[in-house]
Amino acid sequence: MNADMIAAWAVENGFQAIDSGNYRRHDNAGVITIEIKRMSFLLIDERQGLRPRLISRLFKDIPLTSGSGRLQGLLLDRNPKH
Repeated sequence: MNADMIAAWAVENGFQAIDSGNYRRHDNAGVITIEIKRMSFLLIDERQGLRPRLISRLFKDIPLTSGSGRLQGLLLDRNPKH
């Protein structure tokens, strides 16, 4: 993966560009921010009433073949199970 692929994934999944390398999405669960760095990205998951969850990954640690699936996997547990 690389920064361009992360940015494209963010836009495709409803994130709004804040500025170069930063994307944010609001939903019923709270706010998710993606900060794209030179060789990594940081996902900040801020849910109402809970401490923020920070997830940092190096681009090299996310294979190209399953990159978007892994990114989606980081967001799967945002919605509570009923």
